[in-house]
Amino acid sequence: MKFHGIESHTSKSIVRNLEVAELDEKWIARGATLKYYPLAIRKTKGSLLWDEDGNEYIDFLSSAAVYNIGNCHPRIREAVRAQLESNFNYTSAYFYQEKPARLAEKLAEITPGNFPKLVTLGFSGSDANDSAIKAARAYTGKKHIISFRGSYHGTTYGSLALTGIIDEGNKKCIFPLEGVTFVDFPDPLRNPWGINGYLEPGKLVERSLSQIHHALTALKGDVAGIIVEPIQGDSGAIIPPAGYMTKLKDLCTRYGLILIAEEIQTGMGRTGKWWGIENFDVEPDILVTGKALGGGMPISAVVGRKEIMASVPSPFFGFTHMGHAANSAAALAAIEVTEEEELCRKAIETGGYIAENFAAMARRYEILGDIRHRGLLFGVEVTDGGAETPDRDGALKICWRAWEKGLVMITFGKMGNVLRIAPPLNIEKALVDRAIEIIEESIKDFLEGRIPDEVVKYLQGW
Repeated sequence: MKFHGIESHTSKSIVRNLEVAELDEKWIARGATLKYYPLAIRKTKGSLLWDEDGNEYIDFLSSAAVYNIGNCHPRIREAVRAQLESNFNYTSAYFYQEKPARLAEKLAEITPGNFPKLVTLGFSGSDANDSAIKAARAYTGKKHIISFRGSYHGTTYGSLALTGIIDEGNKKCIFPLEGVTFVDFPDPLRNPWGINGYLEPGKLVERSLSQIHHALTALKGDVAGIIVEPIQGDSGAIIPPAGYMTKLKDLCTRYGLILIAEEIQTGMGRTGKWWGIENFDVEPDILVTGKALGGGMPISAVVGRKEIMASVPSPFFGFTHMGHAANSAAALAAIEVTEEEELCRKAIETGGYIAENFAAMARRYEILGDIRHRGLLFGVEVTDGGAETPDRDGALKICWRAWEKGLVMITFGKMGNVLRIAPPLNIEKALVDRAIEIIEESIKDFLEGRIPDEVVKYLQGW
């Protein structure tokens, strides 16, 4: 078993956790997972989790930015219960249901752009990105999609082809979808041009856009659109320089390209705006959302200009359970909670408070490097002694010790050295304070050599 012998490296009670981990590893294909420590979730509520051994944790992950409104929100439970008492779902491919239609209407209202829109619904961010590809290609009659290195868009055939953080050599074994060209994201800290994007943002913007121009020339104009995360998520919460998204939109308008804003991780209030692209005052042609949309129930959506979405022939957007009634009810409730609890405002306030604490810690511990955030989407670099040299093992050890102390936090990033922090948007301040204490205690333990090197071999992660 992956975690065989791990008991000797922790005093934490994890007997039942290990039993579940063993069962999982026996029956679930490893190609579906990037496991960290042996945590088997039994119960969740708000910003707290409990494992199979009864250990309690503060949730600083939100199930990968899914539980923006908190785990097991009572409004979601009630919305699903009420729908299930009527009916679970009946295929919208042949007939009609009110909940999916109401959800589409609401999404058209709250997404950027004062123009006619149409919506298609699915189950995951991955299938939603596939639908976005279909719409861009159908409308333009062109083949290629430009995506960015470092991006994560999912693992269905289309979305995996768009994903730029996975090694292209590894993709070859499954013969990914053709017609995707990658360019470099304007990462202010690490980019192929050696530009310090914090000191020379304009230079970085122009160099990145120039690469796109070259790609358009090489592809002889056979490009349907560009898909972009307004803030690159799994690459480490990479925020482009101010003005980049505006110029990217201008480029798309000039060449007749569809701009697809991939909001699966940045949407539903996570960055302090309903949608991450709104931080840059840009209206995309297509917006893709998932993760937090259903409040924990699996649902995704593609919202686009009416003429673009209408160009896709029937039944190319179709799934038997598309717009599942119970999941649509949950999504409507999640949107209501986000509005009523003013979670965009709370994301900004709590995010600012956490950022201040990390800035103070960075002054005390030189291993903390670049600290990036918008709202409650954070990436905190762990480096080798203050230099910009990534320390993946150090980041993993800090997460390990945080787990032992009762905090769920993982790593991500191109180098795997970034602390991923994405708590529920309505997390209580007392829990935030305790989480910050745990992180600092874990950093101290790491620096003082109290976390054994052996634990790293158990932690896969990014």
